[in-house]
Amino acid sequence: MRFWKPIVLILTFLALTSVCLSQTQAAADPEKEQAQKELNERIVQSLDQIISDASLLQLPQNRALVYAMAGDIYWKFDEKRSRDLFRSAAGEILAYNADAEREKRENTDPYARILDAPDLRMITLPLVAKRDAELALQMLVQTRPAAVTEAMLKANAPDAPAGNMISYNPEDQMVRAELEMEQRFVLLAADANPDRAIALIKDSLARGISNNLLQLLQKLHTKDEKKAAELGGDVIRRFLDTDLARKNDQLSIVINYLAFMTRADARSAESDPKKKAFRFTDAQAKDLANKIVDTFMQPGNSVSVSSYISRAIPYLEKIVPEKVSTLRQKQASNQRNTPSELRNVQRMERLYDPKTTPEQILAEIAKLPNSPERINAYQALTTKISQIADDARAKRLIDQIADDGARTRAQEQFDTARINRTAAAGKLEDARKMIGTLTNKLTQIQKLVSLAQQYFQKGTEKDIEAANDLMKNARSLINETPEDEDDLAGLMEVIRGYATIEPDLAFRLFEPIVDQMNEIIYASAVLSRYNKRNRSFKRGELILRPERGNPEILLFRYLDQIQLLGKADLARASSLADRFQRPDARILVKLQAINGAIREDKKPVGQGPVQR
Repeated sequence: MRFWKPIVLILTFLALTSVCLSQTQAAADPEKEQAQKELNERIVQSLDQIISDASLLQLPQNRALVYAMAGDIYWKFDEKRSRDLFRSAAGEILAYNADAEREKRENTDPYARILDAPDLRMITLPLVAKRDAELALQMLVQTRPAAVTEAMLKANAPDAPAGNMISYNPEDQMVRAELEMEQRFVLLAADANPDRAIALIKDSLARGISNNLLQLLQKLHTKDEKKAAELGGDVIRRFLDTDLARKNDQLSIVINYLAFMTRADARSAESDPKKKAFRFTDAQAKDLANKIVDTFMQPGNSVSVSSYISRAIPYLEKIVPEKVSTLRQKQASNQRNTPSELRNVQRMERLYDPKTTPEQILAEIAKLPNSPERINAYQALTTKISQIADDARAKRLIDQIADDGARTRAQEQFDTARINRTAAAGKLEDARKMIGTLTNKLTQIQKLVSLAQQYFQKGTEKDIEAANDLMKNARSLINETPEDEDDLAGLMEVIRGYATIEPDLAFRLFEPIVDQMNEIIYASAVLSRYNKRNRSFKRGELILRPERGNPEILLFRYLDQIQLLGKADLARASSLADRFQRPDARILVKLQAINGAIREDKKPVGQGPVQR
């Protein structure tokens, strides 16, 4: 009894302590719930105002985007309202399609379609699919433009012309994009209804196959191995029935499937059933490999078909090694007759190949015939050098760059990457010293802000103090009344940092910028009327984008900062948004502020106002 009495007392004490802690946490919960409730009410109120203001917009594509973005955000509050907004977006897409068809008939500018904004449906429909994949599939068909429907019919016709790797075919691009989007939506629908997804995929197979089907097969395999195997067989049969010599896009996808078949995890799934990984049978892999070899060996193949041989050989060697020797002979024969345009394309592909070393790129640059190719090669070289951890090797390579501008850029990018690696390794003080050696002022500001955020996230009093010191250093380098876009870029970087470290200061720095933004947007709208190639405005209205959009418009460059301000204080960010005079800019800023407020990334430790 003497032994048990102390233990009973300890257990009783721990139980009481646990109850007290639970009660303390429970007492704090109502405050958090009330704060979240108030935030949700503000979000809904702002969304309702945005939806009302959308009627002020002239362009149907802008109204469609606003309804789709608002519907996406509204989903957590009212799914019915969200679906209504998505359907309103579909109506606006149809209006946009009609406008686009009319303009196409009236526009004689051959570059108009190339310079046009990305397909509105590619921007809006994925927002719908994220919430309701079945509705997105319905809208995909409902809003499909006549040009896309016609291109899909042509692509699946028996006498469809073979593709050409060198020339750009917009119809092929449209069909590929449409098919990939459809099968991506089906993949999302599979979560809710696998049987429905299988039916949709079988219907879609008649129009072609995308890489997304591999993900669907793996997802179905975890739920029903037999159905996944049956669908996999349908996919292989579709490939075997396709004239890959005429369908270059499908040939590329077939090679991707062949790569999947030769992956170690796919081939070992049979020996380890617990992995539940989908795999094709050895017979299917061999049938597909033979199909590819037969395609390559056809006489009179197009240049584009022949160009895929080197990509396919590593996978064919694992499945049909006995046929690779003949295929290499065919490849050598083709290369002797390769047009100069394709040789240049292949050379540039080699420069960007992960296996190509920076030394090899440097040796190749001297052989390049023209300036644009050299510029691309220097970009590839600069990227490779920035990834080198050996300082001595990087210095040797940079010193060998003949072009002064390219050498300076390579040095700057290497220094920046070196700082990033040092900071990522937790050596923040070493990174801080390196930043002082940078010569580009904007890069120096960016690195100071980034390092300040890393210190701040550690959360200790000492680290927060270091973050403040770094931000003071960054602030000392900026012009708080910017006179050009470089000044503005530096100021907005500082605002990015203060948005999490000291939000009140971030707002105070941003407030004067709103008036300048208004002036810039108005001036850009006026100038756009005198430039037919300008695709930032249409009929005087800014064409909205859900993300960064056109970097020529300064407002689009700083949507990240607007989101951070919205996360810090949505009410204050919305008040700033109201100061944007044009409805297009005002709506965009309000939507981005809300997106920031609902972002689910974790709040950095120690976040809050810092005493100065």
